[in-house]
Amino acid sequence: MSGILHDDSDLVAALLEALTSATQLHCLARRDGVRFRDGHEDVRELDAALQVRMPDGQVLELAIETRRTAYPRDVRLAVEQLRAYEGSRTEAARQVPVLLVVAADHLSQGSREALRKAGINYFDTSGTLYFHHGTWLVDIERAPQALPGRRIGSVFSGAREQVVHAMLMHWHRTAGRDFISGAELAQMAATSAYTVSKTMQEMERQDWVQSTGAGPTQRRRISRPAELLDAWAAVWAARSEVRSRWYGFAPEGITSALAKGLVERNGWVLTGAAAANLLVPTLTSVDRAVVVVPPGKGEDWAEGLKLKPADKGANFMFIEREGAALLFAEELPDHPGLRAASPFVQYLDLLDGVGRNKELAAEFRQRYLKLDEASDV
Repeated sequence: MSGILHDDSDLVAALLEALTSATQLHCLARRDGVRFRDGHEDVRELDAALQVRMPDGQVLELAIETRRTAYPRDVRLAVEQLRAYEGSRTEAARQVPVLLVVAADHLSQGSREALRKAGINYFDTSGTLYFHHGTWLVDIERAPQALPGRRIGSVFSGAREQVVHAMLMHWHRTAGRDFISGAELAQMAATSAYTVSKTMQEMERQDWVQSTGAGPTQRRRISRPAELLDAWAAVWAARSEVRSRWYGFAPEGITSALAKGLVERNGWVLTGAAAANLLVPTLTSVDRAVVVVPPGKGEDWAEGLKLKPADKGANFMFIEREGAALLFAEELPDHPGLRAASPFVQYLDLLDGVGRNKELAAEFRQRYLKLDEASDV
């Protein structure tokens, strides 16, 4: 089944149809709007509960929460509701095993991954179905249906990408402990409060940030930095950029040649392995410098450095960029005049798979970005 449905009963029917087709189970009973009391004696309502018989004769209960559109934040709330229902079942009811299910018109990729991690079955109307119980495993994955105006990739473009970059830098500088206001973030990202607000809305849907306060006093911090950076990396790898390769004689070393040759120019930064290896020495040698230069300046600057075009054996690569890629550039310690891209841009550029960059990327992620030590806050 494919297409957008319009009410909870349609979604439950579509889920049952998909499960019946995949497993040949038989529905014995259905209840909608199942009221129950949670551990705090608050009254809640489960969207639906099905009693089904599997082909081997086993009877199960399917506890179902439905959503029109589910992003990770929505999924977290749905799972909380399902867990509360599971905990409310009486001893008699527990004689029948219960399986927890989220059914939606649209489940984002992040939502699907979160549900798998939580051990929750799921279905959406793209035809996706994940059902796991005992020896039963149905795993049908379809691409999430596109929703008008809701492309997560747009968070990593233009001024919104600057906001993402600023949030990650704030997390890094404060070790993930401090919250930041919208006004402070707009200043860091060199963009408008409106852009910050729109970007934060999408990041909250993805459950990448947490908030405190409300209105003018609202402040945020990243809750899942590794997931956010991985999502940015996926978009970063697919971007189209102007790149040129050059060779130049550099007896004093490629980084020294850059610091000397570009000292009078603005808008450039060193990135990739040559920069990252200075912060986290891992490779025995780096024989190529990757340099971000302003759009349209690659050839002109190469001539100024007396570099020659080189398809093979290049020791300099120029990438023409602007915007987020140039934010938070800093002069490297012990290397006067050498400006490096932010550590997050360095890491993203290390994911190009060239030479031993993958090895350096893993070390840089752990030792400098300290992402492997990060946990939800």
